Amino acid sequence: MLFALIFLILILLAAALGRERRARLNFIDGTFAFACRVRACGPPPTGWRWLRRNWSRRMWARWTGDVLMIRRGPVFDRTRRLAAEVTATGVYVVPRAEARRCGTQAIAVRLRLPDGALIEVTADRSARAELVGPFLAAAISDLPRAPVPRRDV
Repeated sequence: MLFALIFLILILLAAALGRERRARLNFIDGTFAFACRVRACGPPPTGWRWLRRNWSRRMWARWTGDVLMIRRGPVFDRTRRLAAEVTATGVYVVPRAEARRCGTQAIAVRLRLPDGALIEVTADRSARAELVGPFLAAAISDLPRAPVPRRDV
């Protein structure tokens, strides 16, 4: 009896892991999806009350037009759709003190939602274009300046 119960639990666990992997791959497949972390910059947005000021666990996100779709939850496939716009700060490098969970080369972007709430989304530096999505001008806000040519004497 105990062996059958343990076997049933293992089968259910394997099925849940298979479903999560398939759902994640379907979300990522064929689009410019990126791994990210999210946090609130003030009160949480409407419809996402659990979002706090600390960086969340790793999630997957992608832009569809000007709507940021964030897939959260390892087993229960929940997708948040946020119609957002990039604020004037654009993309910035996350300070090392805050980047403990975000990676060594983390960049972030601050987004304003229609209800007035502000959130920050962070990703790896290599996902800069995917992070800003349709707001490509924000991607160049923290790039280093081009070198100045030397004068010929």
